[in-house]
Amino acid sequence: MSVALLAQADLQLPAVEWSAIAPELGPTAMALVLLLLAVVRTRPFAVAVPTALLGVALGGWLVSVGQAVPGAVAIGLGLVVPAAVVAFPGRQSLVQAFSAAASLVGALVLTAWQYLVVLRPGLDQLVPQEALAGAVANDGIALFTRLTVYLTALLVIPIGYGYLQDRRINRAEVEPLILLAVVGMAALGTANDLITMFVALEVLSLALYVLAGLARRDRRSQEASLKYFVLGAVASAILLYGMALTFVATGSVDIPSIGAAVGLVTTPELVGVIGLGLVTVGVGFKVSLVPFQFWTPDVYQGAPTSITGFMAAAVKAAAFAAILRLYLVAFPDLEALWVPVLAVLAAVTMLYGAFVAIVQHDLKRILAYSSITHAGYATIGVVANSDAGLSSTLWYLLTYAVGTLGAFGCVIAIERRRRGEVTLLDLRGLGRSSPALAGILALSLLSLAGIPGTGGFVGKLLVFQAGVASGFAWLVVIGVLSSVVAAFFYLRIAGTMFLEEPDPARGLPVVTTGLSFGVSVAATLVLYLGVYPQPVLEIANAAAALVR
Repeated sequence: MSVALLAQADLQLPAVEWSAIAPELGPTAMALVLLLLAVVRTRPFAVAVPTALLGVALGGWLVSVGQAVPGAVAIGLGLVVPAAVVAFPGRQSLVQAFSAAASLVGALVLTAWQYLVVLRPGLDQLVPQEALAGAVANDGIALFTRLTVYLTALLVIPIGYGYLQDRRINRAEVEPLILLAVVGMAALGTANDLITMFVALEVLSLALYVLAGLARRDRRSQEASLKYFVLGAVASAILLYGMALTFVATGSVDIPSIGAAVGLVTTPELVGVIGLGLVTVGVGFKVSLVPFQFWTPDVYQGAPTSITGFMAAAVKAAAFAAILRLYLVAFPDLEALWVPVLAVLAAVTMLYGAFVAIVQHDLKRILAYSSITHAGYATIGVVANSDAGLSSTLWYLLTYAVGTLGAFGCVIAIERRRRGEVTLLDLRGLGRSSPALAGILALSLLSLAGIPGTGGFVGKLLVFQAGVASGFAWLVVIGVLSSVVAAFFYLRIAGTMFLEEPDPARGLPVVTTGLSFGVSVAATLVLYLGVYPQPVLEIANAAAALVR
């Protein structure tokens, strides 16, 4: 009977453009496979063999219909699980890490394939793509969000593997949770309606709540998880209420449709303005804008350090993707309201983070307040409300991510020689006892400070230029002042490493192959994006034009 009713209703099912969400499919499937491996711990081939057969069958079919790159990725991901089981017998943690990293490599390959084949066929002008009846937008914001979050997760896995093993918290759910968080972040970058945006936000948030509390015997980790969960739930509720009011005012959850309805005579302005205000509070929490930043130092300090680095780099990129899409696409006609508010929040955030970081001694808290400061810098690009502001924000988030990962990777190496917090005293003479590690840490900090020759300098230069071009010279002056203050505590760390004598009693940092690989790649990207930024800048400029 139900089938007959459906036939009579002549329902039009939405077309699913699988190419628009292709990068997310691999990590999602791998997360499920890894969870199954954890369940059948003693019989891994019971999962690995069916996975290989399904992957090869799907890949073969894709190749047969002309989709060579997605087919090759599907075959590779199908075979990587049994290969890892054979290569690392009895080492489930290595199987998990290796397989998760392979799925992220596949996601990056598919992101590049999307850019070259789907978004830019024939290397002509970029063409946006929609999927799931407009719920997903495959455009410039989605492209850079995927690039940043997948790269971040790919580096975090080897950087944090030995650290999690040392603390005996590298349980079977770690990699699946990281993959699910990454998928939520990527989905947030592609979200083209309010429902998709909220669901993606909750997927990444729930995974991070658990990851922050991995160290179940560490009171600080449990406090970080609980604090993040409670405050995150409140912020999500405020954001959801703001979205509901926006729907009441405009009659739509589709972000472009909201932008078309806002400002019309038939749209109740007061309801829309209240909705915009509540949305601002919700997203301000996610990116740590003052005064919504109080959770950041405690959560960053208490969470396992590799998870802290992941949160600092990837969450900010995903949350700013939502901010760019909301303000530049949904609320452009209300710019007279949100632009001054965000400008003031950016100014206060830059000054607060820089000045409070000066009095900190714990390195993770210093980087937490640094994260707050950088949220203010990135907001300048949003306030500019222009193509230049959009592209500079996307670029800035990428450079910030690689610089932050390099810094947190070095903190992990230092923390592994001793349990507990890493203070400035632990960095004394590091330039003499571990010159390579100290050099990478110094380079990462110089990038965060915006010193020429690093990716961070190019990022700050671009957002400052966009701010001046849009008439926000006063905000750029505050940004420069904040950068000068921030340079003090960054250079103080470098001075402690290279100008003071090492303390033999403190021992040497513990540097493993995975950590060396991760921080070396991050340092290389910091230099590449600072010395030869043009290729990536061209993609950022094209991506901004595509969104606008």
